[in-house]
Amino acid sequence: MNDHTIQPGSSSDFATDVQKALDSGQTVRITAGTYVITKPITLPSGARLVADPGAKMKLADAVCRNANDYVLQNANPESGNSEIHVSGGTWDGNNRGNPRPEGGLFADGYTGAMFHFENVRGLHVESVVMRNAEAYHLRMTGVSDFLIDDISFDSDRIRHNNDGVHLGGNCSDGVIRDIRGLRFGVTGDDLVALNADDGLTRNEVRGMQAGPIRRVRIEKLRATGVHCFVRLLSVHSPIEDIYIEDIEGTTRHTVINCDGCRGCRVQLFDPDAPPFPDGIGTLRNITIRSLRVNTALETIPGQAPTHDPVPLLRLETRCANVVIEDVTRIKTAEDTSAIPTFVVDHLPGTIVHIDGTDTTVSAGEAMQSWAPRINRMTVETPGL
Repeated sequence: MNDHTIQPGSSSDFATDVQKALDSGQTVRITAGTYVITKPITLPSGARLVADPGAKMKLADAVCRNANDYVLQNANPESGNSEIHVSGGTWDGNNRGNPRPEGGLFADGYTGAMFHFENVRGLHVESVVMRNAEAYHLRMTGVSDFLIDDISFDSDRIRHNNDGVHLGGNCSDGVIRDIRGLRFGVTGDDLVALNADDGLTRNEVRGMQAGPIRRVRIEKLRATGVHCFVRLLSVHSPIEDIYIEDIEGTTRHTVINCDGCRGCRVQLFDPDAPPFPDGIGTLRNITIRSLRVNTALETIPGQAPTHDPVPLLRLETRCANVVIEDVTRIKTAEDTSAIPTFVVDHLPGTIVHIDGTDTTVSAGEAMQSWAPRINRMTVETPGL
């Protein structure tokens, strides 16, 4: 009585059928088959949307046009929702048929995000394949007590700003686990992003919040030729109590990116007048361990290189108790010996302790290393 099962051909409009069942409090079960999404679907508190692994849902052309259009989103982003569960199936954002608007970075219209969750407590997204997002695949802001588990990303048309799991400000108490790109170059941007600060007026960022990100565990990331595995973006708001473990694969840009968006088209601070005398942002109680990674010099088929490779670990944000352990540069067919393993930059006075040696970063200078392995490294900015 509490389940509503959808089969191919069982309704005249798939999205309408799903929405009606969700609004009535039923668990929606989608059997194997192909379905077309003709309108955005909203999930109320308590929603359960369960798709068979063989279910394939594709967004129809020209469905998402406005800033608040998504394939899936929670029903009450302002007042908030709770206990939303989505699992199974392949969800296709059809980026060819649902482009972002023309007019540049700040144009009004579709943000390109497929799943958007805002002010949700108790969000579970599990065992989902997400394909062909126009920008971010799965984004969250103001979300707590969440589990994002067993998520695969794929695309036959990789786009810019193509993040996988993207956390905005005011997210806390969650697990992001078993995240993978299914082909070279996926995702086209960060596989996992924790952005406590961001350019909130940019088209693909609209609807997100700035604020602290706390108590998040990230485990088992796999990709080849991903742009970046994990971004930790803090300029004003802190990122605290983060545990990152078990990353394996190759990157076209960097593995761990804490650069404060230096060099991005929308600057979050004045480089000549950073927010703090000793740098930007706060990364506090961060553990990163068990990395088996290297740079991929090849490019995405059919695309020109978008960035030159940079150090695998890019630390340019103030650090308090940041620990990095068990990092190994895996062997690849390409010669990546010129690319540093890590850089610590823009952090005058910061102390780097690596495998028994202490170094204090001087003003205007960067510390770099090409070491093939790091056993243990700590980074500490005094006074934080």
